[in-house]
Amino acid sequence: VSGYSGYWSQLRGSAMEALATSHRCVTVLFCDIIGFTAMCKQVSAMQVMRFLNTLYMRFDELIDIYGVYKVETIGDCYMVAGGLVRTDGEGNKSVIGEGSEDALHAVRVMSFAKAIMREAAAVVLPTSGEPVQLRIGLHSGPVMSGIVGDKMPRFCLFGDTVNTASRMESTCPPGAIHVSSDTRALLSNEAWLPTGGVQVKGKGLLETYVWAGHSADEDEEAERRLKVYL
Repeated sequence: VSGYSGYWSQLRGSAMEALATSHRCVTVLFCDIIGFTAMCKQVSAMQVMRFLNTLYMRFDELIDIYGVYKVETIGDCYMVAGGLVRTDGEGNKSVIGEGSEDALHAVRVMSFAKAIMREAAAVVLPTSGEPVQLRIGLHSGPVMSGIVGDKMPRFCLFGDTVNTASRMESTCPPGAIHVSSDTRALLSNEAWLPTGGVQVKGKGLLETYVWAGHSADEDEEAERRLKVYL
């Protein structure tokens, strides 16, 4: 029995290794709910779960619309990536292989970021009754993907791009979309305000930008243009 167990463990490990992929450039988004930790101290577990499901089910409905991939939720942190997975005409998803790149990955994720800000504004905190505010951080760059673990294995992303995207979220002003200079370079049609930079461990001062926003009509036109490609 132990021999068979070792054999199947090796087989599973080989299969997981075969799924490992390097991605030349994707855009990673982290999103955090402002005031969530404080809220958890004031309301019941049922109210917290009801609140999170109400909000995140709205976000989930936008995933396929904007062609992004939901990586995971960690507490109240919601993580997605653009340029990681493609969907064929029958709705089947596959990982974008090495050497290929989705030219619209940053556009997709930015459009998703603006959409979840609109959705969040329609949901209220159970403590204050005020609309939900988010911190959203984006960064674009290379990542590696693969399946990790034997117990509850997950499809994960690795690399400095993930850490930097997380840093963009954690240093984001309330109610804003905060991006690195790499992501800004891919979104030249958007309006941006420089932040003066943020300190990132191991990188020093990084030049970053906050989305300056524009009219609802321009938002709708940008979405129409995106949908031509989806």
